[in-house]
This record gives sequence, structure tokens and C-alpha cells, in this order.
Amino acid sequence: MVTLYDCIKRIPSVIENILTKQDDAFASFEGYIKDQVNEIDEIVFIGSGTSNTVALTSQSFVEKYAGVRTKVVYPNDYIKGGHVYNPHALYVFTSQTGTSSVVCQVMEKLKALGYLCVSMTEADDTRLAQISPCHICLNCGPEEYGMRTIGYTASVLCQMLMALKYGLISGNITMETYQELQKQAARVPESHKVITEQAHEWVENNKRQLMRSRCIIFTGAGMLAGLAMESAVKFWEMPQVISIGYELEEGLHGPNYGYDVNHCVVVFNDGGSESDKALSLARYMKEVFHNGLVIGTKVADDKDLLLDIKGGEFQCLEFSAVPQTMAYFLTIDGGRDLLKPTDHSVMNSYFSTHSEK
Repeated sequence: MVTLYDCIKRIPSVIENILTKQDDAFASFEGYIKDQVNEIDEIVFIGSGTSNTVALTSQSFVEKYAGVRTKVVYPNDYIKGGHVYNPHALYVFTSQTGTSSVVCQVMEKLKALGYLCVSMTEADDTRLAQISPCHICLNCGPEEYGMRTIGYTASVLCQMLMALKYGLISGNITMETYQELQKQAARVPESHKVITEQAHEWVENNKRQLMRSRCIIFTGAGMLAGLAMESAVKFWEMPQVISIGYELEEGLHGPNYGYDVNHCVVVFNDGGSESDKALSLARYMKEVFHNGLVIGTKVADDKDLLLDIKGGEFQCLEFSAVPQTMAYFLTIDGGRDLLKPTDHSVMNSYFSTHSEK
């Protein structure tokens, strides 16, 4: 039987598959936008749940390398009238299974207005793919669990690769830059394997601290802010622990007055311009409340998880292995059996978020 940890360990091979097949996967996209790049002035990512946190993770990378203003919206923001839609935007819809009802509704609405619409799903025959003028296959295959780990990483990577294809066509990046970034991406799979093993050992050493906390708060800057929000989703989905994700600065404006010994603040730190601020928050939680942890390239003490990042600009994919692994093993230690069949019929009698039709 495939465990969710098996899915996490499968991610490196999925990344390799995506990189190998990217030219075919993006061929239709390149043809779709090549005559439009001078008109496009914005990229808008639309998705729910993990597809939303995916876009929050990739957003800054996409804006940098595509060279176009980029934003992330909830699909529900576009369902009702009263909004101004940018006719010069490229709208990118992400849904791993391609069955998100509200995402499909927005696709139909914006397509009818004649706007540029692109979808990203796991296969070419999904509902969203079939109604989309242009589709990009994630090449991640179906996932055995509703708690998406493969899908998160695959979707982030594909959005980043989309930015590189776009940037090359528009002239925002050179072929030299494109090739260098491809090399960085190619280093991620092996690093992901190493970090997953590290994370397993690390969470075993820190699980008491995590499990006795009433709330786990993830925070990070830049691309790691999106990962912080995705980590909170995974902790609520899997070990069913109350969890919150914040962009680093936002986690210091208001929430900081509420932190106490019951809150474990987990700081993602890439060692960049916000590193000192990240470590200051971590030290505050460690020294005052004895409940802070750091995951990253610079850490505060030997309780933290020091990472040797290999993927350069794609480092968020390496970081993501840690909270996914943490969530899985805290789920197991908490006694929840993820292999047990789940009956959602009662919940679905109240509301349903996905539909094949």
C-alpha cells in the first residue's frame, strides 16, 4: 500500500519527469502567447486551496523572470460582478485534478470575454483542460491522497518553468540565463531526497515540542511566505493541528502580541535580506517562550534544521520537503490512519467543491 510518505519520496522523480517533458508540455503555451507578449501587461493566477498557495509561492519568481506584473486571486473574487477585469492580462488557472468547480466557472466567464486563459492540471483530459483555450500538463500523474504533496511541488515548478518560457519569448531573459536556471532546477531532485531524510530525523527529535503546542505558526519571506501558508494547510489537513501561515513581516504585525508558550513559531529562513529579522523572531520565541524553530540556510541554534540548498532560485522546492515530512510523521505519531478509507458523503451533502461535470 502506498503511504503518503511514499508520495513525498516520489517527488524527486516527478520533478525529473517534468523537466524532461517540459518542451512538449509548454509547446502549446508558447504558441498561444508568442504573438501576444507585447500586449500582456499582467499575469493573474487563479486557484483554490493548495493551488492558491502554489501561486503565492511562485509569484515573485514569475514576476522576476517573466518580467510582467503578477498577482494571485481567489476564484470567488471573479465569480460575482462589480470587478474590473484586465483585458490585457494572461489568466492562469491551476487545479491539479482539473475538477475545482469555482475555478472552472471563472475559466468559462473569462474565456467568454475573450481574455487569454491558460490552465494547468495533471492530465490533458481533465474538465478544466477541456474547457481551456490553452492547457499545460503538470506531468505529475494522479496522487493517491487528497492532501497534495506531489501536486504542490509539481505545480510550483510548472509555474516557474512557465515564467522562464515566457521570459525567453518576451526577451526579458537571455538564453544564457534560461540555461543557468534550468541547471539549478536539475539539482533539486537529489537535494530533495537528502532533505527529506534530514527532515525525518529532525522531526523525530523535535516532535514533543511540536505536539505539545496548541498552535503551529509558520512564517517566511518571499517565496517562503507561500510555503508557510501551504505548510499551515498541510498541518490542518494531515495531523489536524491548528496551524497558521504568515508572511514574515505580517507575522510581526499584531500576531506577535499574541504569541506565548503554547505557540510554536517555525521560521523558514533562506539566508537572504530578511534573514536577520527571521532569526530575531526565532530567538524571541526560543528565549522568551522556549518554543521557536528555524528551518533554513542560517539557523539560531543546534535545535534548528540547517539546510544545504543546491537549487538556487528553485530552493522553495527543497524547503517544501520539510513541512510535508513533518506533517506526515506528526500524523502517524498522533494516531491518525491515513490509509483508512474516508467517507465524505455527509460533508458533500452540505457542500461540494469539485465536480467532474
